[in-house]
Amino acid sequence: MRVFIIDTGHMAPELQGGLIGVEGSSNPTPAEKRECVETVSQYVMQGWAIAADAHTPIGWLAALTAETGCVPFVNLTRLGGTR
Repeated sequence: MRVFIIDTGHMAPELQGGLIGVEGSSNPTPAEKRECVETVSQYVMQGWAIAADAHTPIGWLAALTAETGCVPFVNLTRLGGTR
């Protein structure tokens, strides 16, 4: 799993507390899933918004964690279909 900081200096006011992006493998292990929830929860508790592709398993977990913590979630989708 990778977590990256997204500059929110020129974004909507609800994202001014900070925004992290989350990305992970398409078939995460239980340990990766646990790491995702723990990591995202730490940022959520600090009021950070979360960005991820909710169509991936890790992105879906990040979205659920953001929703549970009542922080904004930005759904990122893949552009072009490949990486």
